[in-house]
Amino acid sequence: MQQDARDELKVISQAQRALLSELPGYAYDSRGGRGITVYVIDTGINQDHQVSVADYQWPIRLTCFQEFQNMLGSIRWLFISGEPEIQGDDIGHGTCVASKVASPSFGVAKSANIVVVRLDPVDGKIPMSKVIAAWAAIAADIASKNMEQKAVVSFSMSGERQRF
Repeated sequence: MQQDARDELKVISQAQRALLSELPGYAYDSRGGRGITVYVIDTGINQDHQVSVADYQWPIRLTCFQEFQNMLGSIRWLFISGEPEIQGDDIGHGTCVASKVASPSFGVAKSANIVVVRLDPVDGKIPMSKVIAAWAAIAADIASKNMEQKAVVSFSMSGERQRF
């Protein structure tokens, strides 16, 4: 039981209709995610990301720590042909997503491995050709490592609707 879990984690593991104020924490299987690889197609990840968390007690105490330190799974990068091989996240969205997947403090599947598939925006946008290339690279990576049925892809993007 993770007693200091944020509310979004608490509600995942609790009975329906439970009041948030009554939830003791995030109940999870410590093996959750073990042997599973999550591909995160996003803006990258900042593995050195520092987090500040307030405990919301009076007086408020602020705790600072490195988000991915002591992570149970691993992090590796999968670069798309033609993309810059930059290990970082200038925007922060990919770091947030990876944190919700497997970080020790905020992750749902704390033992999962993460593969970061960073797509670099062009003029603030990511062309569909890059998105398709990312999915193709992931499919090839899964096949080459015999990870069928052991991999999940997280993909979150928004954009203008286009007609074809």
